Amino acid sequence: MKNCQGVMSSECREIARNSKSKLLRSEVETLSHCTDTTWLLPCNKRKRREDYTCLYDRISELPDDILVTVLSRLTIKEAARTSILSSRWRYLWKWFNGCLNFDNPLTMGDYNWTLGLGSQPLDVERHRFVSWVNQVLRSLHCHSLEGLRICFDVASNGDIHNWINFAVEKKVQKLDLDFSRVQDFSWPVAEYTFSPHLDSYSSFSSLTALSLNTVAVTGEALEHLLSCCHFLEVLTVIHSPCLTSLKVSGPSLRLKYLKLHLVLLQYVEIDAPNIISFEYSGSGIVFFRDVPNLTEVSFDRFFCTYIMNKLRQLSTILLQLHTLKLNLAFVSVPEAVPYDLPELCNLKHLEMEINLFDDDRLLPCAAFLRACPSLYKFTLKLFRVHPSSGTARTVKDHPYLSVCELSVRVVELVGFEGQRAETEFVMYLIEKAKLLEKIIIDPCIPKYLGTPKELLYRDSEEYHSARKHAIELGARFPLWDFVIP
Repeated sequence: MKNCQGVMSSECREIARNSKSKLLRSEVETLSHCTDTTWLLPCNKRKRREDYTCLYDRISELPDDILVTVLSRLTIKEAARTSILSSRWRYLWKWFNGCLNFDNPLTMGDYNWTLGLGSQPLDVERHRFVSWVNQVLRSLHCHSLEGLRICFDVASNGDIHNWINFAVEKKVQKLDLDFSRVQDFSWPVAEYTFSPHLDSYSSFSSLTALSLNTVAVTGEALEHLLSCCHFLEVLTVIHSPCLTSLKVSGPSLRLKYLKLHLVLLQYVEIDAPNIISFEYSGSGIVFFRDVPNLTEVSFDRFFCTYIMNKLRQLSTILLQLHTLKLNLAFVSVPEAVPYDLPELCNLKHLEMEINLFDDDRLLPCAAFLRACPSLYKFTLKLFRVHPSSGTARTVKDHPYLSVCELSVRVVELVGFEGQRAETEFVMYLIEKAKLLEKIIIDPCIPKYLGTPKELLYRDSEEYHSARKHAIELGARFPLWDFVIP
């Protein structure tokens, strides 16, 4: 082994001593975060210091396919930066075959905070974004690609069509197209039609996951795509105005996760024996045929009214669920929710979102809790909280709900403000859930979670006031584990 002088961190020296096989696993992340990259350079390119000795550049001697595998575990920007290390690394990044993620740093949710409402900054950003994507795609020489994600307010149909052709050519496995409008406050309009030529769908046979947001696609096109993509396991469609009906079925269908957020969708039929999870937001009717493995369901907005009226008819589906999420924000609560619910004996996680206009709005939550004898976790998201009127019927006053014992062990309350209805509901849970282990109270508004607004809100006076109420509530029950972010 040759010796040369230079500075090298102990972490990098340890990596250099590892075998080639280990480089393909945990060392990939370490390489991407290593601050001292001088050890990768040829010996004659390093600064010489008499007090240090570094190892020979064994990394660069690895075969190209191994180095490309290492680079493909990084982001495309990180992989491209390695081109400055030496001539050996100059073009390796162009064979990148991992996941390409083109998501502008100024994401959809950030624009109203950073660019304002003017059209000129957005036009400039659109041009820069399209140029960035085209430049990278033209530079790649790989034969296949694990994933391609393009997320921005793009208005260039010609460029989008070329990007989809690139995905077909590179046999992309995961394709995610999100062209949500940034500054349009009306209902999202899909300006690009996804692959109108049905014959070309056979070229997507390598797809395992497809996500389309604000992309026009018809039910006929999706059904044809499902019949051609025998490896497709994940399908997401959001805001497609021309999608009014959809039939998800087929003898060779491997679909496991289906997400549909389509207000104009009128009819959905699901005949998919492998499907595990279904998330639906819309007003159209859903018919379940053969879904023996369906265990996770999320129903949002207007469809929940239909669900409340058809609970008995859907009891077969509800009985097999492990996770159920209901957004009752647009449901007439509590009138539309029956209290004599069918028993959901297999349900482990229940999540409900409601508008807390008055104390009786929490009655449906208690009714569902009573119907779940095996429930482990209950998550309640408060969409809007108002002071109690003092005249509505509360949970403790309801003769049908006040006598039951609950099985829930973990309770999570998001959007807590400290109003009387919230406090009394927590006290009701403590009294009735004898196995209760943990209570999580998060004052953050649910719709802000995971968005740029979350950090801003957590610094607000409103948040700290609500958090103070949560701490005071927890202090009243020292024997219970209260978690307050």
